[in-house]
Amino acid sequence: MAKPVLYYDGPCRLCQRSIQWVHRHAPGVACVPLQSDEAKKALPAALVTPPLTGVVLIDAEGGVHVGHRALHALAPFARSPWRWGLRLVPSWGYALVARTRWVWGRGNTCSMPQ
Repeated sequence: MAKPVLYYDGPCRLCQRSIQWVHRHAPGVACVPLQSDEAKKALPAALVTPPLTGVVLIDAEGGVHVGHRALHALAPFARSPWRWGLRLVPSWGYALVARTRWVWGRGNTCSMPQ
């Protein structure tokens, strides 16, 4: 069975911190920047072309989930009690954080190890 892959905005500092959280609490999930060649090969162009629509999760069966739905799909891979919080993320809450994520900073490249 394939490992789920979470694609995120690489230069976004909030996204980088979130990926560190994923590594700690959902260790079976691979994390890849949306700006990478791997993402460009695996995802439709609309999901990797700015403006980015949100995180993308490809689940073990190949299903594609975007934004708050990606967090819901990530939930089964997270340890308790975190999986319950991921399942409860509302679409409006995700959209609010996604729109204001630059407050946390932005670099020119992703600082996360690949």
